[in-house]
Amino acid sequence: MNADDAAADDTTAETAAPTGPPAQAARAAAPEDPGYGRRRMARIGARALLAWIAEVVTPRRRLVALGSGLVAGVAMALLIRPVLARADGEATSAAAAVLLGIMVGAAVGIIPVSVWLTRAIRRHPSVTGSHPSWRDSALLDRAVDARGRVTIQPGTAERVATESRRAIASAAVGVPGAVVMGVLVLVGAPAYAVTRDIGMLGWFLPVYALLSVSGLWTSARTAGPMALLRDAADAELALPESERPPAPPPPAPPHGSRLP
Repeated sequence: MNADDAAADDTTAETAAPTGPPAQAARAAAPEDPGYGRRRMARIGARALLAWIAEVVTPRRRLVALGSGLVAGVAMALLIRPVLARADGEATSAAAAVLLGIMVGAAVGIIPVSVWLTRAIRRHPSVTGSHPSWRDSALLDRAVDARGRVTIQPGTAERVATESRRAIASAAVGVPGAVVMGVLVLVGAPAYAVTRDIGMLGWFLPVYALLSVSGLWTSARTAGPMALLRDAADAELALPESERPPAPPPPAPPHGSRLP
């Protein structure tokens, strides 16, 4: 090998694997994935929550919830109207009884919906246990961050798909109740105040509204990263087995261990 060949080899090596401060600076200056903003994540999470609720609360179950709420509301209105008539007269008793019946009926109709959503969490079993609030938080925290940047470790796609769906299902339990509370605060309470003195209830309306909005926002923000993680895990599971990233081998047992 002469001097020209050695120089050519050195040039090829430097071109194939650039090192040094300039290369490190170029890698450091490479743009990072900014992820998604809070509003975008909330919209993604809201769509995931609505899709899950629509899947669990079937049309037949909606009729059951509507029927139970209607029966409870009518019964409440019929029972409370004589009481209101004796207290305030016939002029405003009918409207007040109807509004109270709507509030009670909405609250009763939400009860079976919440029960169905809670029971549906068990469709996606977790390795941590069967309780609806339990999930593998460590696995989910490693796989996705708050801005929706997904990093699935090799061999964990199946567990990630299950745990992310379980997290979405858990976040959806309180959504119907928060929606009903918000509707009652924005519509029912002002209408009730027109018919009769709302009293001390008016002082708690801002608190109820804040609880409703914050609950919906928290549920949507929680479900947003989980929806992106679920889609990424499903995309990896859709690949053939040979194209998936292989799982790392299990660590070797210590010397003298009888474990297989």
